[in-house]
Amino acid sequence: MSARGAAVRGRAVAVTQTIPAPIGGLNAVDSIAAMPPTDAVVLDNWVPQTTFCTLRNGYVNWTTGFTHWVETLMGYTGLTGTEKLFAISNTSVYDATAQGAVGAAVVTGLTNARWEYINTSAPGGSYLYAANGVDTPLLYDGINWTKITGISSPAITGVTTTTLRSPAVWKNRIWFVQNNTNLAWYLPAQSIGGAATSFDLSTQFTLGGSILTILTFSLSSSTSFDDFIAFLSTEGQMVVYAGTDPNTAGAFQIQGTYYVGKPIGRRCWFKTGSDAIIITAAGLVSASSAIAVGIKNPKDTVSYKILTLINDDISMYSGNFGWEGAVYPFGNKIIINVPQNENSRQHQYVMNTVNDSWCSYGLIASPWNAATFCVLGNSIYFGGATVVAKCETGQADAGTQQIFGSIQPAFSYFKTDRQKMFTMVRPLMQTTGNFTPALALNTDFNSDPPTTSPTFSGTTTPLWNVALWNVSFWATGPFIQKSWQTVTGIGFAASVYMTVSTAGATINLLSLDYTFKPGGIL
Repeated sequence: MSARGAAVRGRAVAVTQTIPAPIGGLNAVDSIAAMPPTDAVVLDNWVPQTTFCTLRNGYVNWTTGFTHWVETLMGYTGLTGTEKLFAISNTSVYDATAQGAVGAAVVTGLTNARWEYINTSAPGGSYLYAANGVDTPLLYDGINWTKITGISSPAITGVTTTTLRSPAVWKNRIWFVQNNTNLAWYLPAQSIGGAATSFDLSTQFTLGGSILTILTFSLSSSTSFDDFIAFLSTEGQMVVYAGTDPNTAGAFQIQGTYYVGKPIGRRCWFKTGSDAIIITAAGLVSASSAIAVGIKNPKDTVSYKILTLINDDISMYSGNFGWEGAVYPFGNKIIINVPQNENSRQHQYVMNTVNDSWCSYGLIASPWNAATFCVLGNSIYFGGATVVAKCETGQADAGTQQIFGSIQPAFSYFKTDRQKMFTMVRPLMQTTGNFTPALALNTDFNSDPPTTSPTFSGTTTPLWNVALWNVSFWATGPFIQKSWQTVTGIGFAASVYMTVSTAGATINLLSLDYTFKPGGIL
């Protein structure tokens, strides 16, 4: 062999390869050694978009001064478009529509703050109906609150109203669950009061238990389209009915009984489009899919890619109050609230509804400690400790607190099975601020976070509509930050664990460049 050939064979040449941002989202089911390159091992407070990952938005304190946790938020929209936001804390209802200190309670004397509600319209107005199975139901007509009894105006007769909870609206009727029974109750059509009629499902729930909640959804085929009402038991059986009038023989018929998994929490379902999504011990189950194809294995659930994470949470925290889902159409998000510590510490799983990719909020750092969520208009709010917060707004939590984001993309072999010596990593980011991320290179499937902390020094120039007119220069827009950082690691596969923080800047991760020296030919 020539001297030149020997020199070439022994020389290690540095190679640079680019890995895209993990837009496929959090993946907690695939083997870490065979994960798609667009997925992530860790994705906390980073939202996977279609072409990049962005650090989540923050929140501002909206209504302050509550003495207890806000455990229920209720949104009301009137016939003329008037929007009101109400918060239930401790034993009272408060108006939280306007930003600022909370005022006097609009309803007092409640037993607890854990209610379910609906919006409905009937001849004469638009209404908010709320019930909790302990107190008399509450009716709001846009001006006044009424505690609904057998003698109030309006009134519900035929049933003790303090036993009613979980209101639902289906085909011009209001339905309720009677607490700790297998009875559902419905009112006359297009009515907010009147004589309630019972509907007994005792023989339908073959696994025992009682009715937990009532849900509604729609299902279409090539020949028909229909709305369904379903009665979900505490043991996970869903009895589905279709028709028009439960008072008329043959006009209200059972469609089937389906097992969807044991539901988690009383607020275990939410509506998205025409479908209903149920939070169960098996994950997030689509009601329409359960009817159409059945839930045969975990891959049939909406939450399959985060299955092990959410199942671990369910096994540890299923008894805690605070499980619920919220759909935020304006932000293209589904948010699942996880009460890690009841009325203390919560985190969320968030799905981008554009690409069905998941991430977590506050699983590692910067949690939204929310007991409940509510969407009103184009905004989303959460109820927390002594506060109602308007979230998904700004780039800081509570207006000033830094948001910390953690991200570790899928491991890559970088198109070669040789061992490699990694020397540098360059995150390619689009940002409006000056910051330095903290990096830790992990090889061969470790997942260690950085030992240093990220830094943030504020935005580079005043932002549009923030700086004073004719005084400051506005930023022309986000700029690209692409600074190399030295790393050390030897292995066959690698992934960088990166943390960032900001209290006022947008940060988008576009890609990651890795420089390494591959081992020689054996």
